[in-house]
Amino acid sequence: MTEMKLVLCATDGSEHAYKALEFAADLAQSKNAELLVVHVQRVRGSERISREMQELERIEQVRVTEAGILRSVAERIASEGAKVARTKGVSGVESLVVEGDPAREIVETAKTRGADAIVIGSRGLGDLQGLLLGSVSHKVAHLAPCTTIIVH
Repeated sequence: MTEMKLVLCATDGSEHAYKALEFAADLAQSKNAELLVVHVQRVRGSERISREMQELERIEQVRVTEAGILRSVAERIASEGAKVARTKGVSGVESLVVEGDPAREIVETAKTRGADAIVIGSRGLGDLQGLLLGSVSHKVAHLAPCTTIIVH
């Protein structure tokens, strides 16, 4: 393999994303590269968020805004991914949260940051999403400016 300086790993907190994160951490460590853990928060939210939002409202006994909860959960997903990478021995780890269309934002972040590789899980949180031809990993693989590794 060629020299790598930056590996980008996209995560949504799913099981496949976790497997991709482990692979990306191993790759970054073996290449002495930095690892950028990216979570793209969809503006419209997801089923994972609403359960957590309801629980937080129950615990805090206050009405919270959806936007605030979405951002909080997104940041936690990204930071947990970075923590996993650090426990695997990767020293240069950064987490990043962006909003928008996941495939588009992952590719754009790879371009602007100069990523040498993108690592992404084959399926996300939604079962239907993984079955669709237009899934995030499929779009990223076709639009990416660098090597893309899809982990199953």
